[in-house]
Amino acid sequence: MGVVGIEGIVLVDKPAGPTSHDVVAKMRKLFNTRKVGHAGTLDPMATGMLVIGIGRATRLLGYFTAHDKEYLGTIRLGITTTTDDAQGELVNQTSASHINESEILEVVRDFRGPIMQQPSAVSAIKIDGKRAYARVRDGEEIDIPSRSVIIHDLEIVDITKLPELQVIDVKVRVVCSAGTYIRALARDIGSRLGVGGHLTELRRTRSGVFDSMTSLDSLQSNPEIMDLATAIKTGFQYLELTEEQSNKAVNGVRLTAPAGLASGHVGLLSPDGRAVGLFENSDSVLHPLVVFATNE
Repeated sequence: MGVVGIEGIVLVDKPAGPTSHDVVAKMRKLFNTRKVGHAGTLDPMATGMLVIGIGRATRLLGYFTAHDKEYLGTIRLGITTTTDDAQGELVNQTSASHINESEILEVVRDFRGPIMQQPSAVSAIKIDGKRAYARVRDGEEIDIPSRSVIIHDLEIVDITKLPELQVIDVKVRVVCSAGTYIRALARDIGSRLGVGGHLTELRRTRSGVFDSMTSLDSLQSNPEIMDLATAIKTGFQYLELTEEQSNKAVNGVRLTAPAGLASGHVGLLSPDGRAVGLFENSDSVLHPLVVFATNE
């Protein structure tokens, strides 16, 4: 039986196996609505934080997607695959036995900060309206342009040599900007070391300010949802408006920003604590981005 008339943000701990779209489908059934979306795709093999929007909260997802992400992953040096992760077919295997820890540390250091990254050909990026992976599946040769991403932190957690496989597993913690592909990072680090590499496991531990999540099984028995007002207060700086300001804001009228308010996204709340919308503070003027009209 679905949960009727509820809207907000659900923080799902995605298991390995289902696609992000599979999780959205489960949430549609659970909350009895078609209006469900997610912020930031996770590949089927990946686990962890998937930010789901229900109802009007879907309109905030594009702004949550822009936040930085944090991951734990394992890079296997010595093997390249068609997808740059463990789901792909073997392309090449080169012994990594000769590589020492200091070499790995030195190469990884070069991947911190702003870098140019070419997403995997089987990514979900759209090219002329069609997903890249769909074009590859249809036999097309594609070349996705490199783009700028930021690796805020790249920490080596553990290095394990597996002599019987002639590979090295490097566990890493990555804090990065939106749009970063960790499997492309694995591919490029392996390439720089001359032996190739791919991602064998990945877990998203944080998406923006969200770092606490609930398993799919737990949600089925006890649907937990963050209401719109709480989502805005959690994800953005926010203002509590007067009645007069609130009436203007719900009609999309620009407001004067209070002195000292930082530029960027600002959540607005009515005097009784309801979510009014998300505005942009630019040159001390609040411009509407998302407005939740009272009659919606």
